Amino acid sequence: MTTTNRRDDRKAVRLPVSIGGRQAALSADVSPGGFQLETTALLPQGMPVEGYVLHGNKELKWKGVVAWARPGNPMTSTWHALGVQFTEVSPGLRALISIRSRG
Repeated sequence: MTTTNRRDDRKAVRLPVSIGGRQAALSADVSPGGFQLETTALLPQGMPVEGYVLHGNKELKWKGVVAWARPGNPMTSTWHALGVQFTEVSPGLRALISIRSRG
């Protein structure tokens, strides 16, 4: 019997992300179940979030919940890190994640 580690499904992908249309972020990695974001604002664990990934001129929408949050270090200009678990993903974003996860 083989087991799949969630980390095996994650691929390092840098995508521009908007949280709530008000806050810019960058993805650090993506998987079919969620992504890690680097952001300037630390959001609390359990907070519902939504936004979009900007791909070319298209806004690929998503909804999720903050699964974990790690504060950055302002002394080293390190952004905060958030793990977002998807609850809804647009078909376009699902396709993009699928393509990026293979590469």
